[in-house]
Amino acid sequence: MCRQLRHTTRRPGAFAASTMAIIMSMSQISLPAILTRGFTDGGVFFANASPTSSIADDEAVLIEEAERMANEYTNQLDIIVSLTEKDPFDSSASPKASNTATDSQRKIAKVIKKGQEAFDSALKAFPDDSLPHAHALFAKLCSKMGHYEKAMELFDEAVRRASLPLKQFNDTENYSVDQMEFVKETEYLVKQLVLERNRSHFLFLQSKMNAWDNANHVYHGGGIPPETSPMDPLNIATYQLEIFPTPHPRTLFDIASLSVLLLDSPDDVVETPGNATAKAWEAYKTFSRAQSYAFGAYTHGKKRNLAGGKACREDEFGVLVGGSAWSAAASEHFPMDGTGSTSSYIGTVVLENVVLSGRDAVPSGHSSNCRVYVPHRYVDLSNNLPMVTSWETSALEIMVEDNPFWSTYLPENDSRAFNGEIVKDEAGNDNLLIPDPSEGRKGGGNDKGFDVAVLLTGYAAHNYYHFLTEVLPSVVLMKDRIRDVLKSENAREVVIVPNIQHEFVEGFLRLMIPEAFAEEGGALSTKVVQWGLDKTPDHGGDDKSPLKFASPHPITFVHRLYAAAWDQPEQVPPPGGPAHSLTPQPLLLQMQREVWETAGISASTIGKGNSFGLKIVYCSRSLSPTRKLKEENELLSRLEKVASTMNAELIIFEKGNNENPDKDDGAESSPMQFAKNTIELFSSADVVVGVHGASLANIAFSKMGTTVVEMGLEGLPQASHYRHLSRSLGLNHVDVFLTKDSRSLGATEVQLRLGGANEVVGAVVEGLDNAMKRRLREKQHEEL
Repeated sequence: MCRQLRHTTRRPGAFAASTMAIIMSMSQISLPAILTRGFTDGGVFFANASPTSSIADDEAVLIEEAERMANEYTNQLDIIVSLTEKDPFDSSASPKASNTATDSQRKIAKVIKKGQEAFDSALKAFPDDSLPHAHALFAKLCSKMGHYEKAMELFDEAVRRASLPLKQFNDTENYSVDQMEFVKETEYLVKQLVLERNRSHFLFLQSKMNAWDNANHVYHGGGIPPETSPMDPLNIATYQLEIFPTPHPRTLFDIASLSVLLLDSPDDVVETPGNATAKAWEAYKTFSRAQSYAFGAYTHGKKRNLAGGKACREDEFGVLVGGSAWSAAASEHFPMDGTGSTSSYIGTVVLENVVLSGRDAVPSGHSSNCRVYVPHRYVDLSNNLPMVTSWETSALEIMVEDNPFWSTYLPENDSRAFNGEIVKDEAGNDNLLIPDPSEGRKGGGNDKGFDVAVLLTGYAAHNYYHFLTEVLPSVVLMKDRIRDVLKSENAREVVIVPNIQHEFVEGFLRLMIPEAFAEEGGALSTKVVQWGLDKTPDHGGDDKSPLKFASPHPITFVHRLYAAAWDQPEQVPPPGGPAHSLTPQPLLLQMQREVWETAGISASTIGKGNSFGLKIVYCSRSLSPTRKLKEENELLSRLEKVASTMNAELIIFEKGNNENPDKDDGAESSPMQFAKNTIELFSSADVVVGVHGASLANIAFSKMGTTVVEMGLEGLPQASHYRHLSRSLGLNHVDVFLTKDSRSLGATEVQLRLGGANEVVGAVVEGLDNAMKRRLREKQHEEL
């Protein structure tokens, strides 16, 4: 059971050292390797231990008692390790087990109680002030269970205990090589414990961020109630920057996102009132920094062979932003007709041997190709690329080839991200092993990725605005390539689309790509691959259903990827500020023409034959969790009077109810009929009114001269989407600003400034009047 111990003269702590020698010789022990470094017989970790007077000085009795104590100590630690390794939420043993929040809390409490009992027993078995094992292992268990404050306390004590031997080595010149090696191993252990403590601290703050997020659902389509503000999580995220020597890219992304939310705040809310445009550029730079730090962690992940990666080649390296950068790196590119000589690029690019990953389907190079392709700086790469936690070490250490402290980053704590699986690393810690997507996926499907793929999804593609203004233009740019792939007999040639559980996705795709639904009964073709989380998580499907990448962090490999790419405006018109997701004018015009044509709409007959003569479309947000207009009923009452007076029709459009927007009988329509009706409605509208929100994206279908009245945000340059659409399509855009609110885009309710309702009604009247004059001119022209 134990090895022969070497003893010379007895010294204080010799008994403890002998005990540790026995501990380290026990083959059954399952302590992580990081906690066993530096523990040898005679190890100074036990130099402060006091001999037990009840133990006889006889060597045999000493060893026998040491073995008994070592057994009890390690048995209790083994219990803690087993609790840490076990998934407390595994319901495989009991299929009927509940997964409610209350049940989860009960399971966590049960695990913590068992861990506490084992921890107390371990300390009782060997009541020594220099052993860090029990504290460190119980801290890891507490951290895994989400008890971060308790974990930090335990790690602090583990660090104190582990550091005790270092106090005896102030003068290192007088110590042997072995002793110096022990000092290095001890310092290594202390450093690892400090890192683990910092991770728990970071996760503790992240749990505060998540609690705020869950309460307000701001990142998932929810709203921020009046009693809170983005300043709360922004302060937490700012504190997170102090924990690691290099900024965590997700923290930077959160800070940038929250800073944007605060841009339209009243001056008495923010600590440093100032120019909103300047602050918007500061946020933009922070988004850029987030991508830069994420890219660094990604390249170090390449060296660790994450997702089939290898050390980067210098000629295939960097974050490529926008169409010009994409086309320069592409094996082929096809500019949009009429744009080949312009300074900015609009067209299709062909990327060879790429990995698609994350919910935004970010393309990146495979093997030693370290190019990452993003449409703009607002893509959160930490949530889309495999990477390691290199930000947890100093800048000097980041420059080295590899670092034993780095683990694979778990985006959103997803232990199955990128088809990975948790394995034990050489230090005994859980680590995510991400396989090469070109070598196969577990569970079947298209095991080695795809030979050819046409990419019709990307950044926030399940958002209505981004779908209409980015996915639909991509369909227009690549329509011929889409048809070729769908006709191909090669099952490994596919079209990748957003998850069609989102009804508007299905509706517009059925309209624009009918060949994609050519299976029996109009089912989705097996050549179409869905990308993104299910809208309904428990949505079923048989074995014949098309391949779907519905995990939070999907990944696949493509030999030849066709993707739409274009350069976006860098800034919005005066007063200026950074732009956000603005599709160039030529592409918007081409998309509008082709959508009209596909929906059977002629530009020459739009608006004619309407018995009411004129049409007002009001975009309501009454079903939305954010930006409900407090004065909506009052405003609608006034608009109804205007419509009656000016012989106009007032139609209320609500994106979320999937009803025929041009009918008042409440009859539901199919997704494609909804898409057609929406196009017809907005193409025939003379005035469109609405609070800033996705429904206003439908003005992409509106005819030239339509008046758009946006009740929006004055101090938020990144919310210039609909001004850009209006300017690009020849619409008359009128801004009526909302009351300043620190919650801005995330506010549950908004209200107009004093006199705002009068401005809206006045703009509607003027828009109808202009439309009537335009029709009279057209009629006179026809008569001539």
